Amino acid sequence: MIRRIHWKSLLLFILLPFPVTAQDEGLQKEIYSASPEESVKFFDVPTGMELELVASEPHVIDPIAIRFDAHGRMWVVEMNDYPSGNGASRIKLLEDLDSDGTYETVRVFADDLVFATGLQPWKDGVIVTLAGQVVYFKDTDGDHKADQREVWYSGFAEDNQQLRANHPRFGIDQNIYVANGLRGGVVKNPRSPESEPLNISGMDFMFNPETGAYQTVSGNGQYGLTFDDIGNRYVCSNRNPAMQIMIEDRYIKRYPSVPVLSVKKDVVKAGQDSVIYPLTKFWTTSNLHEGQFTAACGVMVYRGHQLPWLKGTILTCDPTGNLIHAEKIQSSSADNSRYNYYGPYYYGTPTPEREFLASKDHWFRAVSMRTGPDGCLYIVDMHRAVIEHPQWVPDELKDRKDARSGDDKGRIYRLKPINARLEPKWNWSIENYSAEELVLLLEHPNSWQRDTAFRLLSEKREEEAVGFLGRLLNYSRDPIARILALRLLHGWDKLEAAQIMTAASHYDRRLRIHACMVLEDHWTNTPEQKTLARKLLTDRESAVRFQAILSFGDKVNHDSPTWKGLLKTVVKDEYMTQAFLMATADDIGNLITFALENGTPTGITTDEHAENVYRLYGLAARSLTPEQQTIALQWIAELPGWVNKEAVAIGDVRAARAILENFDAVQIDWRSQIELLPEEKKISFNVLWMLARQWINDAESTESLKREALQLLALGRDAEFLLALFNKTGFSHYHVDLLGLLHFEKDAAIWTSIISRFSSMAPAVKRALIDVVLRDVSRTKIFLSGLEKKAISVNEIDAIRMNRLIGSTNTEIAERAKALQATTVNADRVAVLDEYKAVLVLDAFPREGEKVFRQNCATCHRIGNIGKQVAPDISDSRTRQPLQLLTDILQPNKAIDNNYMHYSVLTKDGQVLDGIITEETSTQITLMQPERKIVPVLRKEIDEIQSRGVSLMPEGLEKKIDHQQMADLISFIKNWRYLDGRTPLAKPLNE
Repeated sequence: MIRRIHWKSLLLFILLPFPVTAQDEGLQKEIYSASPEESVKFFDVPTGMELELVASEPHVIDPIAIRFDAHGRMWVVEMNDYPSGNGASRIKLLEDLDSDGTYETVRVFADDLVFATGLQPWKDGVIVTLAGQVVYFKDTDGDHKADQREVWYSGFAEDNQQLRANHPRFGIDQNIYVANGLRGGVVKNPRSPESEPLNISGMDFMFNPETGAYQTVSGNGQYGLTFDDIGNRYVCSNRNPAMQIMIEDRYIKRYPSVPVLSVKKDVVKAGQDSVIYPLTKFWTTSNLHEGQFTAACGVMVYRGHQLPWLKGTILTCDPTGNLIHAEKIQSSSADNSRYNYYGPYYYGTPTPEREFLASKDHWFRAVSMRTGPDGCLYIVDMHRAVIEHPQWVPDELKDRKDARSGDDKGRIYRLKPINARLEPKWNWSIENYSAEELVLLLEHPNSWQRDTAFRLLSEKREEEAVGFLGRLLNYSRDPIARILALRLLHGWDKLEAAQIMTAASHYDRRLRIHACMVLEDHWTNTPEQKTLARKLLTDRESAVRFQAILSFGDKVNHDSPTWKGLLKTVVKDEYMTQAFLMATADDIGNLITFALENGTPTGITTDEHAENVYRLYGLAARSLTPEQQTIALQWIAELPGWVNKEAVAIGDVRAARAILENFDAVQIDWRSQIELLPEEKKISFNVLWMLARQWINDAESTESLKREALQLLALGRDAEFLLALFNKTGFSHYHVDLLGLLHFEKDAAIWTSIISRFSSMAPAVKRALIDVVLRDVSRTKIFLSGLEKKAISVNEIDAIRMNRLIGSTNTEIAERAKALQATTVNADRVAVLDEYKAVLVLDAFPREGEKVFRQNCATCHRIGNIGKQVAPDISDSRTRQPLQLLTDILQPNKAIDNNYMHYSVLTKDGQVLDGIITEETSTQITLMQPERKIVPVLRKEIDEIQSRGVSLMPEGLEKKIDHQQMADLISFIKNWRYLDGRTPLAKPLNE
């Protein structure tokens, strides 16, 4: 019987991005673009949850963002012109008119758009971010198609299709926030020709939809922007799944005199610290990033009511990994503590190595999410074969055949509890609600009702709403509802002083935080306000104190007991310290002097908090008067007395170092001032230096205390002791620190002695030595002499440091460095390279190259699952051209990473051990040899260590392989990731 092949099966076969063959059974198990009906079967969903398909092709194509308007209708942004930008983006309006749970009624609201990236409903229309603009669209004749288009803002950067302004969101302050997209721009308001251009580089954008006023805000985000229940803002970027904005730009403008280290913090582990667990073997631009976030986007805080266990959780899409990641954030202070979970928490038990939501379908590309009117989580799946932009992929993938596969597809899913009772659809339309009904919705457990009611109240600004909001603010049992009422009344300038007082006294810290924010705008310097500010500055919750410092830092007396009392608490949090420094500004010196005069210790015993002490005391030291400098020195002289009474507090030692280092930085001669102190104080400094030596030699001292002691001895100019440590067995792991600290030493004989030991130093120590040498002309000349005498190999100098030598402003140094660089080229090696350049035009066969790699390279290099990782990682070859790879193979000593320099160790019993140094401790070094053989060697057994100034990789590989094998080897290194057939290339590989 002949069975007819269905045309859909044939079409699916044609669209598969790789050939399915009987030889590769593994690939047959992989899923590539399941049908919409079948797609939900391939998801791993949280326990007790189910995933439903609510819209798919042909109704939605390439969706990237959705919003629900006040009628409960779904607005969809389609970016069908990605990545080409041919003006095929659309805004669609979807409705479920038959109430079956799927959106079958589709209308195109606006089309022929270029790179639409997001939208925000506003006054019977939508605000859309697209092609360098923020545009308002409105349907004025009721045909569900936009006939009014107004460009509100223009000038956003357009030089990359991915990195564009996006995610307009209505904030709790009744302004609309827009994520920058990372590329910035110079923004203007075309509706107001006299408006000033605004450079938004490194910032996000905010505007008032009523007045048109616009400004920069702290940021910036790539693709994604969200708020939590109380208006905290979060953004994301490819490698940073969630960053909370900690200090808004308005405070930086208010307090401009102190530099800010960071305005945002990662609240979910980022970059190489991040971990994701995909169900697919997904492709990343760099194979070194596998298992990490590489395309984090669409960050959202879930605030609905259908998934109560998920409330407050940060969700982030990673379309490359075909998953959505979830992390729970617990915040009790200005800082956030977090715990991660993967997968279901419905029953309270985390499942390790499992994502919140993941698909086995390689084409599942979640890019954003929203909470719906029913409280469920809606997930937007762009559904493409390739999500990476051509600009970021290797050359061989820029024109891959499947670059736009899936541009006729798209899915939107709903995640809900199994058998959940959802909000009736007739409750979804609240557009025509009265002011009283809208105010009551501010207490709704679902965020969509609260947010939409909040926006409608802001749009309408009805006078009768003021009374209802006042009652809600005074009597609601829901703190979130009170906050929303407070912010609406504040934005309308209808807030009464008594209402602020009530909010500031509420039991919920979140309401007290917002009381701080509104009070700063209502400040009239009355006695009642001053009393309230003092109360908030001494609040039991650090998050309230943090906001109070920012809000009232320019309104209260910095000499008051309240402000002085903050000194002890702010150092326990990085952002509290930052806020306190910003707000205190030029008064920081007087404030620290007050603490020093009392002669009390800092009380800080942890390294994390000690770093905040260092910043606080260090900045203060720069602004002290001569009299205050004396007080600071006398305080440091008290330190030995505190040590005798109790354990050493790292905060006190760090504060002392901060003061002395910053005295040096502003050229205060504190060493001479010590001589003018009373005799007992001078003796105390000598005792301090003695204690520092004792801490270093004490086995029970912590590593951080020992390093602080080294810093103190350097400040005390104790070169003799530091040099003795450099020569002392058991202190080699401090060599990097010691070399940096000895920068003050000018004795040429000492530096000649140190430099003469260069070849026996570990890689990190060599780099530290070169850096300290380059800080001084005389030291640099001694070092160059060692190179010229070949006591040090020129190959030991990396390209960056060699360029510093060549670019020296000292003519003699520059000329000597250029002459030395010329000696790095081996004439024989150049000839070999010239001969082998012919291999670059040969037809190459990567599978044959794999055999060459296994036979000749796998003892020290690892690619995929082949070989041992001893030498530098060569698997990530996407930016390496074939000629560069050929040069690295034939001239292995031309440019050597110091971490992989070849060392020879002679032991006292006559053994010679070769390898690279991978680790050093006070008692041993660890060598790694070919085949990744680990050889620990005790220092007491070592007679001599020498670097040979060459790579562990030997020259002469060309003697073992011919031209064709070299071509095959290079092709394997470049193309090994494509041998599984999953990624179709523009030019197929030779088999």
